[in-house]
Amino acid sequence: MRKILIFLCFFFFSISLFSQEFTRKDSLRGELTPLRTCYDVTFYDLFIIIDEKEKMIERSYNEIYFSSVNNFSSMQVDLSENMEILLIQFEGKEVEYTREFDAVYIFFPREIKEGETSKLKIWYSGHPREAVNAPWDGGFSWDKDKNNKPWIGVSCQGLGASVWWPNKDHQSDEPDSMSITVSARKPLQIICNGNLRSETTIWNNYLQDSLNRSEWFVSYPINNYNVTLNIGDYVHFQDQYTSGEDTLDLSYYVLSYNEEKAKTHFEEVKPMLKCFENYFGRYPFWNDGFALVETPYVGMEHQSAIAYGNRYLPGYRGSLDYSGGLEFDYIIVHETG
Repeated sequence: MRKILIFLCFFFFSISLFSQEFTRKDSLRGELTPLRTCYDVTFYDLFIIIDEKEKMIERSYNEIYFSSVNNFSSMQVDLSENMEILLIQFEGKEVEYTREFDAVYIFFPREIKEGETSKLKIWYSGHPREAVNAPWDGGFSWDKDKNNKPWIGVSCQGLGASVWWPNKDHQSDEPDSMSITVSARKPLQIICNGNLRSETTIWNNYLQDSLNRSEWFVSYPINNYNVTLNIGDYVHFQDQYTSGEDTLDLSYYVLSYNEEKAKTHFEEVKPMLKCFENYFGRYPFWNDGFALVETPYVGMEHQSAIAYGNRYLPGYRGSLDYSGGLEFDYIIVHETG
C-alpha cells in the first residue's frame, strides 16, 4: 500500500509539473539564448548603497567584466523589472538598451569580437522585493533585532540574484572572482562573502548621513544566488581549524547581545569540518575562510558567509526530528554541507 501511495504522489506531481504553462518571462529567465551564450562573465564589481529607512537600494552599480564567445553587438543581462536602470555605460559612453520583463537587452555601438575582453557598467536603484517567507520565498529581510536596531539580510535561491542586482542570472555562468562593496548608515556593520579588504566611513550627500562602507573580495567562482549582504549590530570573533599544516580562518558575526552564547554554541563547527573533510575532502573555499553570519531568517548556504538563524538551538529550531534525535545544530551542518 505504501508503494502505491508513493507512486500516486509521484504521478500526480509529474502531471502538475508538465501541465504547467511557462510564460515568456520564465523563458527569458531560464533559456540560454544567443544573447546570453555570446559572452562569459569573468568578474563582477558590485557597489551597493543601502537606505534601510526607505527599504531601498540607492544609486548603485554593477560592473560586469566579460569575454566574448563569438562576435556580437547585443547581449542580455537580467534585473527585476521593478528595479530602475539609471544608466548603462560601455567604454565610457552611455549605450542604448530595452527591457522585457526582467531581461535587459543592451545594444553596443560596435561589434564585440570573438575572444575580446571588455566590461560594462549598469547603474540602478529601487525598492528590491521584500522576502515573504525567507529563505524559501525570499528577497530582502528588513528586520529589527531585540534592541530595535536594523537587521537586514537577503536570500534569493529560488528567485535569482537579479531580484536585487543586475547580472547574467543563469547558473551556467559564474564569475571567476568578485568584489562586493556595500554602504549603510553608521554604526551598522556590513558582512558579505569572501574576505574583508577595507572599511571606511564616508559622507553621502544624497542620504545626508554618514555611512559605513565595507569592501569584500571573493577569490573563487561564485554562484549568483550565493552572493549576499548582511547588515546589523554585529560583533566579530574568530577561531581556527587545523588541517595538516594548514589553518582555516573561522569567523563568526553575531548580534552583539548573543556573543557569549555564540562562542559556546559554535564549538560544534570544528568537529563538523573534520567530519566533512574526512568524507568529502577539504573545505573548498579555503583562502576566503569560513564564516557563520547570524540572520533574521533560518539559514542559507551563502558561500563563505553562511547564513545562520537557528537561534542557537539543537536540531531545527529545537526540534530533533531533523537531526535523528541527536542534539547537534541541524542548520550549521546543513548549510555548511
